[in-house]
Amino acid sequence: MLGGGAAATAAAPAYSNEFLSVGVGARALSMGGAATATAYDACAPYWNPALLPALPFARSAALMHAEYFAGVAKLDFGAFAFRVDSATTAAASLVRFGVDDILNTIDLIDKDGNFSYDRLSYFSTADYALIFSLARKLSVAGRAVSLGANAKLVYRNVGEFAAAYGFGVDLGAHYAPGSWRFGLMLRDLTTTVNVWTYNAAVLEIPAYGLPSGDTITNSVPASRVEVTLPKITLAAARSFAFGADFSLLAEVGLDVTTDGQRNVLISTKALNVDPKLGVEAGYKQLVFLRMGLCNAQRISDFGGGSYFTVQPSLGLGLRFRGFALDYALTNVGSVGASRYSNIFSLSYGF
Repeated sequence: MLGGGAAATAAAPAYSNEFLSVGVGARALSMGGAATATAYDACAPYWNPALLPALPFARSAALMHAEYFAGVAKLDFGAFAFRVDSATTAAASLVRFGVDDILNTIDLIDKDGNFSYDRLSYFSTADYALIFSLARKLSVAGRAVSLGANAKLVYRNVGEFAAAYGFGVDLGAHYAPGSWRFGLMLRDLTTTVNVWTYNAAVLEIPAYGLPSGDTITNSVPASRVEVTLPKITLAAARSFAFGADFSLLAEVGLDVTTDGQRNVLISTKALNVDPKLGVEAGYKQLVFLRMGLCNAQRISDFGGGSYFTVQPSLGLGLRFRGFALDYALTNVGSVGASRYSNIFSLSYGF
């Protein structure tokens, strides 16, 4: 039963549009998602659009393909960034998270209880986000500060059964004094609103009775409004040099959510704080070894006690003449028994 009502209803559930929280770019994912202050490639619009003016090339592109849950779910990302002038950079990005080839059994059994496997079919469910970004370097009290914004168009589709369209805005800031880097990301600042519509012709079932006396029906709402509440990310990073060849970068980030109580390290009804840590060691700015910690949780067991868990991640990176190939061994967010994923991403600057 999907529920009834012709009028649209509004809701602000926890984890709305959560496909935009999985993360993109193997470099950032191998550092536990601690990238709001240091994502200096074409993945920057996702983590913090204010990082765009700090990209080392006039034009940059990035691609990523990742598979989760033994290949059941797939995440694809592509981005292109270009410098408009000496202070302004723009970018366009596309994110797709989908599950394909789902067996559709809605017509397998008719109202008389007859099976017909000829009526089986397949469908896909996928979430898309098209992101347009613009960022500019400014002089604030004599200090260089970058500000950036994302305009997001969201399309979510569940086969022929339902679809949603949404729009939202992100704002970001970046400040880099000396060896320090500071980042601020205000995701869904204006709230992101998705308007769902349902295909009643496919989903609605006329009421009919069973021999037991029960009645089966499926009433389909005309539409539904889903609201994604703001999320704030604060980040600080510092780089260290050890001679001419070795370098070290460490970043700490805090995700602050406002969409209801979550099982994170600091959890209240009003605000939740989820910390993350990433470290990157480099040799001659050519080879990089990375690790991260994120998704810290306190899990309750069946005996009435609890235990602390944290999700680790590892990665490698190679950079050569504008090319960057990054690898991450990480998970979509589970600290349970699900397998870790091997993620690769490629970026190029010119």
